[in-house]
Amino acid sequence: MKKILAAVLAMVFALALLTACGSSMKDGTYRAEYSSFDDHGWKDFVEVTVSSGKITAVDYDAVNEEGTRKSEDAAYKESMEPVSGTYPEKFSSELEQQLVDKQEVKKVDTVAGATNSSDAFKVLATEALKNAKNGKTDAAIVTR
Repeated sequence: MKKILAAVLAMVFALALLTACGSSMKDGTYRAEYSSFDDHGWKDFVEVTVSSGKITAVDYDAVNEEGTRKSEDAAYKESMEPVSGTYPEKFSSELEQQLVDKQEVKKVDTVAGATNSSDAFKVLATEALKNAKNGKTDAAIVTR
C-alpha cells in the first residue's frame, strides 16, 4: 500500500512540475517599438498576440511619420525587390510566420536580403515577449 501511495504522490508531483514548466507567457497583445525613426524615416514595431500561453499572431512592420506602413509602400517595394530579392511585405510575413511556428525568437532565421530588418524584428520581438512573461501590456520602447 505504501508503494502505491508513493507512486501516486510521485505522479502528482511530476504532473504539478510539468504544469509549472508550461508557458510562462500571459495572454494578451504585446508591443515593442523603436524610440525613434531610422535614417530612412521608418520606425519598426512588433506586436505579438499570446493566447493560451502560445504565440498565435505577430505583426511586424515599420511606419513613417505619416503612419504609412512600410509593407504598403509600393515605391519602397519597387526599389528594394530588384536589389535584395525581397521586400517588406514578404520578409515581414516570413518573420511573423517563423515566430508563430517556432515559438522562440532565437529559432527565427534571418531572411536573406533583409538582414537589418530581421535583426530589428528579433530585438523587438524579444522585448515584446519579455512583457508577455510579465503581463505588461504597455509598449516596450527600445533605443536604437
